Amino acid sequence: MVLTSRKKKPVFALGSCRVHDPLLIAHRHGRIEYLNRRFRSRAPIYLQDVFEMVQFVRLATGQATMPKELGPFAFHHGLRLDRGMPGLLVEAEHFVVEICTDKHYAAAGFVLNLNEICRQLVDSTGAAGQEWWLEVNRGHAPNSACVATLEAVLGARLTPSHRTVLREVTFRQLSTDEIAAGLSDLKALVKRPILVMPHVTVRLPDGQFLAERLSHVEKTLAAAAMVGCPILNPVAFIERDGQQRALDKAGTDFNHYAQNYLSVVGAEITSALRDLAYHSA
Repeated sequence: MVLTSRKKKPVFALGSCRVHDPLLIAHRHGRIEYLNRRFRSRAPIYLQDVFEMVQFVRLATGQATMPKELGPFAFHHGLRLDRGMPGLLVEAEHFVVEICTDKHYAAAGFVLNLNEICRQLVDSTGAAGQEWWLEVNRGHAPNSACVATLEAVLGARLTPSHRTVLREVTFRQLSTDEIAAGLSDLKALVKRPILVMPHVTVRLPDGQFLAERLSHVEKTLAAAAMVGCPILNPVAFIERDGQQRALDKAGTDFNHYAQNYLSVVGAEITSALRDLAYHSA
């Protein structure tokens, strides 16, 4: 059964590949209308922190602007907005929001993306990048010598926006209350029912849950409950079907679903949306 017998429900997703890929498959199976596929670029915009999502909606609807040169630190492939986005946000009947992290990075008044900071400044800069990143994640302002060393390693790749992020980036671990505040802001912006998903809860080889991930999931679930958002916790179907089947690389990839499991995840999200539509009616 699809969400309705005649018309597919238009759904907008905010999150990572763990929601975009399953929803695209659900769209292909005729279960929903996955609105993100109608972006001009056709590429998903990946978001992790709830405040990245708030920022994206404000940018997409013209309520905020971001310097183009800062875009690569906030969005994969940079800031990509088009005229159709405000209409898609209005067309959506439901939002699927995957809050992937409670790690919050910001600079120059904008929320930045953890993965994009790493791609730009850490992954290809060796020990200098690692030293700078370690200081940032300790909540410290990197000292001038550390910054100068990393700038020298970047060499010709160094831009004014690199310099800004290197000096101004801040980090903090969001509390449950802060995540709830972000969700409340998001609800006020989209004015549609929101289905909240946390990151996947995973088991280590000894069978114990990965503690850091479990802490994030618990925060996200508590925050969603505080603001009255329904929840779909992937742990239910991962535990049911087994991590080895559900996650890539026979369950050892803690961040990606196995390719042949995406349709299962899409069906689970669709089912949760159907329940949400029923209770919202």
